[in-house]
Amino acid sequence: MTRRINPSLFEHMQGSVLTICELLRLRLEDGRVFGVTSLDRDLFFDNMWWRSYTGMDSSVIATDTNLSVDNSEVSMLLRAMAQDGLTLDQVQSGVLDNGTYQFFIINYEDTTQSHMLYAGDIGEVKVANEHSITVELLSHAVRLRNSSGGVDSIRCRAVFGTYANSQKGCGVNADVMWVDGVVTGVGDEKRRVFADSSIPLGTESNTYRVRFTSGRNKSPRLYQVEAYSLVSGTIALIEPARFDIEIGDTFQIRPDCNKLPDDCKKYANFINYKGEPYIPVADGLEGLTPNAQLAGGVTGGVEIED
Repeated sequence: MTRRINPSLFEHMQGSVLTICELLRLRLEDGRVFGVTSLDRDLFFDNMWWRSYTGMDSSVIATDTNLSVDNSEVSMLLRAMAQDGLTLDQVQSGVLDNGTYQFFIINYEDTTQSHMLYAGDIGEVKVANEHSITVELLSHAVRLRNSSGGVDSIRCRAVFGTYANSQKGCGVNADVMWVDGVVTGVGDEKRRVFADSSIPLGTESNTYRVRFTSGRNKSPRLYQVEAYSLVSGTIALIEPARFDIEIGDTFQIRPDCNKLPDDCKKYANFINYKGEPYIPVADGLEGLTPNAQLAGGVTGGVEIED
């Protein structure tokens, strides 16, 4: 971020008595925005309230001129944001995944004197004693350290349901494919296996995605389906949910893509295929790749009897 600080704020910081505090704004993937402050009272700034209660504690923030990872963590009690609707269950279920942040310093006696120090992506989120969280703040410079581009691949590299005009864009409108469901039964593995016999799962796809819309697992996080039964409506997830799935929880399910040309053609979207399926590949080479012959890389592990 720019180091051209607000002149009036700079002048204030040269004084002997400072009225400076820190502000952290978290913007979630679902559109919600939360603000917390290190001040000992709530503060209104930039058309929103920044909550205090017990305040927040930011770690030492370090930035270099090279592309080394900036060092920044912020710890806060969850009740600082609870009245705005951010709960422990939501945090543990992954609602902060793919979120962004902005970090400010401000003169709380004159809020026209402010400066944004950092902005970037939310990294790892740690929960301690079910009361406080520590949020890792990653600067935009971290993105420049990540590899960009891809290598030749028979399978499509696109992320299903994303806009076509990007490096990993797909072009299929997946939002219209979601089907609502309600959990009517739970298996022995309460975080992986559940059922809703009313869901009309098709036979043409062996890959599905699930997201929970109520209950303790409610979050934008998508879970990949490992197996399902057309008869009983039983669904098994590859990755376990954060909490036990309970009868009455609502969820949504939609088809996904197995990253092969036939699936892409089924969606009439082969023009956006982000793979090279016609490059000659020897059978022996494919045989050396674990699960290369399995759609979506599904390995199996749960058997569901029809």
